[in-house]
Amino acid sequence: MNTPQRPLSITILACLILIYAILIIGWDMVTPFERAYAQGPATVVFGLRVFGWSAQVMHGLQLFVALMLVYGLWTMKRWGLQLTFLVVAYILISTTVWVTVYQEFGRIVFAFLNIVIVNILLGLTFPHREKFE
Repeated sequence: MNTPQRPLSITILACLILIYAILIIGWDMVTPFERAYAQGPATVVFGLRVFGWSAQVMHGLQLFVALMLVYGLWTMKRWGLQLTFLVVAYILISTTVWVTVYQEFGRIVFAFLNIVIVNILLGLTFPHREKFE
């Protein structure tokens, strides 16, 4: 099996996602009581806050998806590119619902950060879409 040459931008993206998965999602899983606004595990799923064991299960699912995304991008698999597009769609839907439902305009910077993340994901993968097999 001949694996295509992985572009530098895809390598950088895979490494950034891996760092995010370990530092952010992993940290949320092992320190669930560190949030001032929640008395236990908490996360956001499709724009809505989820607490307790449901949040921990979602953290596990998010970690799994992030690690699969890293593997799919690293190995230049077509499903890795498709998973990237799925993650982008999820981020956009979740951010839109979150801003609409909670209207926490003091934390709107997170919505803009998500838009930046979406553009980075698309900007680094889309130009190389033909190289994924």
